[in-house]
Amino acid sequence: MSLAEQLSQLRPLMTPADVEALLGPDEKERALKTISDFERTTGVSVNFSHADEVIDSISYSAMFNFPRDVAVCGICIGMTVDAMQEALPEVGLADGETGKPNERGLVVYQAQPAALNATIRIVIKDGGVYSIFLNRTDLAEAHARRQQQEDERRAELDRKRALANKWKSIENTDDMLLTWAEHCSPWTHYTPDRFVRFARWLMGTSDPDIWHMVGTSWNWDYSHAPLLWIIRQERCDIATALEIFFLAEPYYYFRWVDDRASVPARNLEMFDFLAEIRQRLARGSYKRSEVAFDGEKHINRGLETAEDRGLAQSFFPPEAGRKIPGRDLKDGEGEKFGECHAILATIN
Repeated sequence: MSLAEQLSQLRPLMTPADVEALLGPDEKERALKTISDFERTTGVSVNFSHADEVIDSISYSAMFNFPRDVAVCGICIGMTVDAMQEALPEVGLADGETGKPNERGLVVYQAQPAALNATIRIVIKDGGVYSIFLNRTDLAEAHARRQQQEDERRAELDRKRALANKWKSIENTDDMLLTWAEHCSPWTHYTPDRFVRFARWLMGTSDPDIWHMVGTSWNWDYSHAPLLWIIRQERCDIATALEIFFLAEPYYYFRWVDDRASVPARNLEMFDFLAEIRQRLARGSYKRSEVAFDGEKHINRGLETAEDRGLAQSFFPPEAGRKIPGRDLKDGEGEKFGECHAILATIN
């Protein structure tokens, strides 16, 4: 049996196992693959539903040269209307058809034979069968059900997104952090309880050195809520605020300086985060200065032109280029740092 003859026996509601039994594993893979050259090489297009794991519909087309001598439910490509009606007596004009070619020169016939658990639609062009479609009888209902499921999925995503972003509108710093943790949904398999444990641990940690370790080790994929909590603490070290400032990639944002209205919407949140650190530094909010900071390694990175350097100077805090003496916590050891690394390891 030729491949075309095998393909003529495909039917809606067939499962992948059914298709493999008919075509073999290699042709099954090609037939059900969403993006392939299968239709161009065989003249057959298989619309497979991954939602239901069955074939929704199959089309056989003269456009891609499906063989004229292979019948699908008794109908061959190129048949005249009379021959088609003789081969399939149940066929009649589809709803809305008059028998006259439409603006594209097509007339559509339809039938639902009792022996076929599918609807067959036949497109006539220039007096002959141009394409044949086999559709599952409940295709409209299946589409409606899937659309409802998709709408429900999107609504649930919107609900989760709203909860995940709720922390951004909470003024109380601790409440903000806990709300972020309770609804943190990262791309990993981690559940929010890990982040809640981390948030409660961070809030219970009064050591600014620990805050510095967290701030410089944080995985930004989980958003910047913990960093916002840290830079809002009265005892946050100035070096911590500056390190977080540069970790937020100010080299991208300095071009807007104080022109917030020009910042693209997708970048506005981080621009505001940087602006808050700048404002707190300008107000002298950070009294503690016990941790070392080397601003020289940051300040000119990626600033190639005089214009860039001028804009950056206006955007970066005055302290950004300074070398602040203090303790180097980069490789902090000891019990308190061990606990910090352990808790971060549960989420990073």
